[in-house]
Amino acid sequence: MSFREKSAWISLVSMSGIYGFYFWSVIHAGHRTGDIRFGGLLGTIIALVVLQVVLTVAVAIFTPKEADAPPDERDKLIELRAMRVAYSGLATGIAFACFFGAFNPPIVFNVNALLFILVTAEILRCACQIVQYRRGA
Repeated sequence: MSFREKSAWISLVSMSGIYGFYFWSVIHAGHRTGDIRFGGLLGTIIALVVLQVVLTVAVAIFTPKEADAPPDERDKLIELRAMRVAYSGLATGIAFACFFGAFNPPIVFNVNALLFILVTAEILRCACQIVQYRRGA
């Protein structure tokens, strides 16, 4: 498994777990709280950054040659394909968010819906990279 595939796995698992917990807590909070829950979002982002940095540094320590290697043509092509898929998902999600925004939901819902779309697109990008590395594309 290459360093870039390991990095994609780190991103996929950490974002799924940490943002999954965040969105689960937002759903269960429901309408009980009127605040935006900025502290919870800030803590989520800090936890994600710390976890990804620690895990990526750990992987780089164990495979320093792969970590320092510049991306080759295959890596660039895999990243390009994954970005294209993720962008399509992002654009579709934003179109749906604009449609449902016309029903005038609370601002907390809009913000979290847009964040969910962004996180989903990034998870989709990582998953596409992993699939392509596994296929040997």
